[in-house]
Amino acid sequence: MTVLIAIALKSLLVAGIALGLLALMKHRSAAERSWVAHIGLLALVALAVAPLVLPNWSVEAPALLGSLPEQTAQAAPGAPAATSAGSTATAIPAPRATASAALSPAALATALYALPAAILLLVTFLALLRLVALRARADVLVDGHWLSALARAQRRMGFKHGTALLTSDELASPISWGMMRPVILLNSRAVEAAGEAEAIIAHELAHVARMDWVKLLLARLATALFWFNPLVWMLAREAHQLREEAADDAVLAADIADTEYAQLLVGVARHECPGLLLGAHGVAPSRSSLARRVARVLDGKTARGPIARSFAFGVLVGAALVATPLAALTLTPKDAASDRNADAGRFDGAKRSSLAAEIPSDLPRIIARGVSTAVAAVSRDEADARLDAAEAARDRADAIREAAVAKAELAADAARERTEAVRAHGASRADTAAALAAVGATPQYVAAMRQAAPQFARLEAAEFVGLRAVGVTPEYARDLAAAGFRNIAMEDLLAARAVGVTGDYVRALKAAGVRAGIDEFIQLRAVGVDAAFVKRARSAGYGVSDADELVELKALGQVAPPAQPKPAAPPGGWGGTPPPGSPDDG
Repeated sequence: MTVLIAIALKSLLVAGIALGLLALMKHRSAAERSWVAHIGLLALVALAVAPLVLPNWSVEAPALLGSLPEQTAQAAPGAPAATSAGSTATAIPAPRATASAALSPAALATALYALPAAILLLVTFLALLRLVALRARADVLVDGHWLSALARAQRRMGFKHGTALLTSDELASPISWGMMRPVILLNSRAVEAAGEAEAIIAHELAHVARMDWVKLLLARLATALFWFNPLVWMLAREAHQLREEAADDAVLAADIADTEYAQLLVGVARHECPGLLLGAHGVAPSRSSLARRVARVLDGKTARGPIARSFAFGVLVGAALVATPLAALTLTPKDAASDRNADAGRFDGAKRSSLAAEIPSDLPRIIARGVSTAVAAVSRDEADARLDAAEAARDRADAIREAAVAKAELAADAARERTEAVRAHGASRADTAAALAAVGATPQYVAAMRQAAPQFARLEAAEFVGLRAVGVTPEYARDLAAAGFRNIAMEDLLAARAVGVTGDYVRALKAAGVRAGIDEFIQLRAVGVDAAFVKRARSAGYGVSDADELVELKALGQVAPPAQPKPAAPPGGWGGTPPPGSPDDG
């Protein structure tokens, strides 16, 4: 936070000085004023990147800039909190924090700065890519009149580099860009206006000769890095205007009539360049600057001379003398607590320097950190969503388990009450057995279940009524035992039957690579994971041996399997007892 405030103050100072000098130099030539504006933009970019190479000059800042954060250990979400030496307190696991809570005010401020800066840099990069694509699709201009105009303009301006002259119907007005292999791209309307060829070519060659394309990128970079500073935007806008005015002066110096050139500006202003061509210069002025440019062209008293070398060198040296110490300057916030606890040495100078060194003071690293912080926050949100969805899926499986167990317990309690009522009337043991058989616990069923699941041998008869009520049969118990679950607990057996876990289901998932216990298979079946889903997850690059990850993937719908058939309902349904004499009675 403090670093961003310091950089903002520095940018205000540099941009303010540059704008002030431009105001004082309003009677000088456009070339000289353009040089001052662009040196100011260069100084701003130097402020952003100079801390990478310059030594650090630390100065204690006023208290209004805040204080350095305490050096507290950041525990990972879910990790136990660290305790101080000698403390007997038990470490308490920290709860999972949300993304908004995990971001400190400083990290949030960094992200809020970095995202617009990154977007503006990306837009400039996309504009450059469009220029490359536009050049690849353009046609070479072979018109003799235009080639002659290009040769004459190059000769008058002493321009020795080769310049490509291309045409395209994808733009509305002429533009130019490039350094080593500059390009002048004309639209079909400009090609037809052969009488304006020399003026258009001279204007674009002036941009190329003065390396205005590099200056344009410098302005885009400065406004992206200091997007929050209105003075930087004002300086960049004035620099653009001065580049155009300097190019206009170069055209007039090439013996182009001022009235004809003013008419050209007015005509071309009706066909401005598309917005995405912001990486190139063009003849077309913005409508807000047209009146100013036309007035300058028609004013014979306007200074139009080129920039003197001594003036250019003096401005450059002056900017270096101001910007270099300003870029190296690092404002270290004053910590009031360190003054109050100086004797205890709680926050000494070494710790202050160590902590300040961890905070980047250059904008490229601040942007990188801010973007990564924003991405990490989004990732944490997605991770929280995955965890919440997985927890909801597990809650669903637990609810099914509880419902199955509760149903079995109710059925068992009802059987106990029924047999107790029969016994209360002095009925025989045979009558009690008949009462249990009437609710599903026939002697044949109980015997078959004890044989299929020996761990249930000591269960009372009423418990088998509960198993019967949920639909557990001897065949089902043997099927799960053959699938690897021989000593399954009664609650797990009830839950497995309730969600439809079968031996075939377990074997299919194991063959697909899943290694899990009965609890995990119950959760997987509850959310609808089958062998086909596991195969799709593997082909998508996800791990399939971890049941928890499969539950998360299914809960979030990240791997879409085909429609699943509903599991077969328990025999007789959940609520009913199979009719006497059904095949399950044996």
